[in-house]
Amino acid sequence: MKELDEAFELLHRDARETPGDLAGARARLMDELDGVTPLRRRRRWVLPAAAAAVVLLAAGTVGVVVTRQRTLTVATASEVLLRAADSIDVGAVEPKAGPGQYLLRVEHVRSSRSNAENPDGSVGYTYLLEQEISRWIPANDRDVWQETRKVLGSPRLIGQNLPDGRIPPMGFQPTDDGQWAGACGDFFPQAQPKKVCGDPTDWDSPEFYARLPRDPDELYGRLKELTANRGSAPDTVFHHAVQILATGMMPADLRAQWYRAIAKIPGIQIAAQATTVDGRDGVALGLTTEHEQRQLIIDPATGEFIGERTVAGVRPYQAWIRPGVETYSSSITTSVVNGRGQTR
Repeated sequence: MKELDEAFELLHRDARETPGDLAGARARLMDELDGVTPLRRRRRWVLPAAAAAVVLLAAGTVGVVVTRQRTLTVATASEVLLRAADSIDVGAVEPKAGPGQYLLRVEHVRSSRSNAENPDGSVGYTYLLEQEISRWIPANDRDVWQETRKVLGSPRLIGQNLPDGRIPPMGFQPTDDGQWAGACGDFFPQAQPKKVCGDPTDWDSPEFYARLPRDPDELYGRLKELTANRGSAPDTVFHHAVQILATGMMPADLRAQWYRAIAKIPGIQIAAQATTVDGRDGVALGLTTEHEQRQLIIDPATGEFIGERTVAGVRPYQAWIRPGVETYSSSITTSVVNGRGQTR
């Protein structure tokens, strides 16, 4: 533990002395945590892995082997989350839109589309659709927002068990590609329930985050309340927590406490030192069920939320999906621009 503590202490000292040099601090920390990949266990699926190092994935712990042939003592997923929260406390620099400006949130996402061909759902096929989803959020959230969705390339077949092997093309939805605008992010005014400006239950609304407690224990309790209608199982709470992070609306001070609340969810493990779809490095923290493993990907040196990933488990939801197949991934970046529709 001492060497891992020293690595994070170096990060914190650098962040305190030069708060603008977070990229350099991250690089130094990642030299210490050179990369982690899961060691094969008695499971039928393989997680995504970086090629340079080894992880011992067991009981939520990971042994990290660094390039200097020196082994760091075990670090739990909870420790990574708590260290990331500390990093936010000492030096987070958040993009913030000023008057007349927009926060641009760009998500590069691959999501699965499945079709069952018989009543019991045992025969079917699944495609993976790649999109870029750009959202312009005005400094005054009650002004007009804009969202643009672009389909990238052709859908890729990731599983099928049709008896004759003749696979229909994927059917697109009207909302897969296009541009929409609306006050408070109300892009589809005919949808129900209707979106209301300032709704404290809407994850897109600053009011939702303003009303959340800043104490990790209370936040964990709030997460269980939000998922009570689904049983508040650990995987449900974890998924809910990641989805709220993915809105890009959470302020930094709350995100630090949010990580500390997530650290309280039982069963989270270090899955891999991962590279997301846009080539950004981060640590993947996962919670596994028999059906899938959901992963939260963060930069441990800055506390930045990078994205998420879902990998099929030993008994995937669809019979035609092989264990270990990636069924969802996303990478999220945020910046500030001077106009709606601008990208720089």
